[in-house]
Amino acid sequence: MLQPDYDNCLVNLVASLAASRNGSNSGYLPLPQLENYRLDNRPLVLMVLDGLGYQYLSRYPESHLYRALKGQLTSVFPTTTATAVSALALGVPAQQHSITGWFTYLKELGCVAAPLPFIPRGGGSCFARFGIKASEILDHRALMPQLDGRGVLVTPQYIANSSYSEALFGDIDRKPFLDLEGYFSQIVSAVEEASNTVVWAYWTELDAMAHSCGIDSDQVATHFQELDDGFARLQQQLAGTDAILVATADHGLIDTRQDRIVHLHQHPELEAMLRLPLCGEPRAAFCYLRPGAKSDFDRYIQEHLSHCLDLFDCDDIVDQGWFGRGAQAPRFRERIGDRLLLPKENWIVKDRLLQESPFDQIGVHGGLSAEELYVPLVIAEC
Repeated sequence: MLQPDYDNCLVNLVASLAASRNGSNSGYLPLPQLENYRLDNRPLVLMVLDGLGYQYLSRYPESHLYRALKGQLTSVFPTTTATAVSALALGVPAQQHSITGWFTYLKELGCVAAPLPFIPRGGGSCFARFGIKASEILDHRALMPQLDGRGVLVTPQYIANSSYSEALFGDIDRKPFLDLEGYFSQIVSAVEEASNTVVWAYWTELDAMAHSCGIDSDQVATHFQELDDGFARLQQQLAGTDAILVATADHGLIDTRQDRIVHLHQHPELEAMLRLPLCGEPRAAFCYLRPGAKSDFDRYIQEHLSHCLDLFDCDDIVDQGWFGRGAQAPRFRERIGDRLLLPKENWIVKDRLLQESPFDQIGVHGGLSAEELYVPLVIAEC
């Protein structure tokens, strides 16, 4: 089974960038692929293209992004935005930052929550309304304010000043945008304003479109072409600035189907063994079991669902290094439960709270398929 390679991973990429700007040592080694590039004393742009997996980019060998491809990296586990974007911002994976999926059990808030919008699962007010900061749920401090040079966050306007963005990036300059043209123009603006700028530039819409239409859809293919054309124009606009562009993704995606969904309410005996709703992702579900239920839970999965779900003891996968290396953050272990359900092929597993509306996605991620795990390393010098 594939799993993250924490010598050739998103956190190793960030370790390289941080080392060039005197950032604190995360405990993860820099990427060997970046040893021959000068990263200091020049504008440095990290482009995070949400959902652009290595396998997907490889479909377009004539694209500008592919022509600048220098190799592939692995994402972190789970291969999902909440965990991987946090890793790309902080330079450490879940074992150190403790955000383990779109839905994460936050004992200190007494609920399963969605950390990125910073709300309880099922909806409700943002915790920030009660004076709680998202930084209080992270087990790692923001990296960007520690780096030499001017830090700039280029990000969609709707999340530029969200509580979670503030937790990940701290008090650095922000350049919000509304559309793809704005994304690239804000990168150019940030580079031109200072010679030693570090730009963290986030594009979300390929992932969003893949969720709704499917990663294999014509809509995503058209959007990729627009994104690729913009990348080419960006290189032209930055020519002569000495900027270096490093582009990657948080994860890739695969498409699922309605007949590949395990609905937990159709398995009431199994559902009764849980003491919390499913956490993590439909492609990587963390299960918190009632006392004494582990044997029965394991037996039910093996007898009824082994054709579509792999079952793991969470202690075992921690020991095997799925979530990272080194010391565990104080709250990490309580945020992954007792068992992991890892769907096979393009299956997913879902439950639903009473207040939640039905919600279907075609493109999904979080698991350990090659499509989800591998992300590109793109480098272009201007």
